[in-house]
Amino acid sequence: MKQFLDLGEFLDHAWSLLTRGVADPKSVAKNPTFSTVSEEGFPTMRTVVLRRADRIANCLEVHTDIQTNKVFSLKKNNLAGLHIWIPKAKFQIRASVVVDILTGSKVEDQWNKIPIQSRVSYGSKPSPGIEINGPFDYKKLPEQDNFAILRCDIRELDLLYLGALHQRALYKTGDPAISTWVAP
Repeated sequence: MKQFLDLGEFLDHAWSLLTRGVADPKSVAKNPTFSTVSEEGFPTMRTVVLRRADRIANCLEVHTDIQTNKVFSLKKNNLAGLHIWIPKAKFQIRASVVVDILTGSKVEDQWNKIPIQSRVSYGSKPSPGIEINGPFDYKKLPEQDNFAILRCDIRELDLLYLGALHQRALYKTGDPAISTWVAP
């Protein structure tokens, strides 16, 4: 029976799961749910691919097409959330983040690392979400100008372990930073 007795160990475990999500294509942590707020004020969620987990910088990164609704939402309200559930580890990670949208020369190096066949994810005519007449009335056209990195600066991590004995902790950035156990 796994138990975490130390807040630091609990946080280390979460970061190891996030790091594995970036490195291991089979890890379920690779595909978190990303949530923003729509113009109408509703939460909107979608699955994204975790591209970077940087504990030192305290950030997560995902790639997106600049034409997507999530980008329009983030331009109005750059607060977002990521949710990751790792069933085998019985571990949930919820990250409250502030998002910076990086484009142009800031993302050129990352664009150049994307395999040619994968670049079609960043360019669509018409734009994603626009009504079309039939299921295939669109074209996927790779365009670096449509490629963006969403840099998600973590402000709070809410970690939940659902082993035989449930455990939960909050980690908040700021001055002072807060790390505390909370009731699950």
